[in-house]
Amino acid sequence: MIQTSLPRRGFLTIGSMVAAGTLAAPAVLRAQTVPPTRTLADTMAGDSRFSRFLDLITRAGMVEDFRSAQPMTVFAPIDAAFQGAPANLLQQLTGSGSQSGGSQESVDRQRLAALINYHIVPGAFRSTELTGAERRLTTRNGSDIALAMANGAVTLRNPSPGQQTAGFGSAGMNVAAQPARVVAADIVASNGVIHGIDQVIWP
Repeated sequence: MIQTSLPRRGFLTIGSMVAAGTLAAPAVLRAQTVPPTRTLADTMAGDSRFSRFLDLITRAGMVEDFRSAQPMTVFAPIDAAFQGAPANLLQQLTGSGSQSGGSQESVDRQRLAALINYHIVPGAFRSTELTGAERRLTTRNGSDIALAMANGAVTLRNPSPGQQTAGFGSAGMNVAAQPARVVAADIVASNGVIHGIDQVIWP
């Protein structure tokens, strides 16, 4: 009796440990794969790197667009990206003599919306889906952006400056010599993906 009971107790103990392990693993996996609950708008609001871009979205009256269920990929300029942007043009768009002033009545919402929409592509694309050969994607603005890889980073540029205005009217005059780079990839929200970029990209 002693010889048969000890192995059985050992088996039960090991079996309990295995059972506990198999029960614990799915819980860990579930915790790692819980989908995000914050929208694109709320995600940017909670990330101080995007305060300037969110300010433009707010002035254009487009916050609810970023809370919609429709999936979007947002190439959002980080705050530092605005240091190299044409200040006079931004003031025209926001209707202010400074980045913090201006009334809602003086905001050029049509052109501001065109600029913001040039940073948005319908559908949710992770960075792994944007790598590889150069490609063009059509933005919500209606104009194309060109994506490529350079030094291990995804880059974006206006592929046809002066030929695609799409409601903005600048005709590519403010396009930078160097493409914008993705510097903060794959910030996932409930309705899309945000990729932080180091420049404002102009239609």
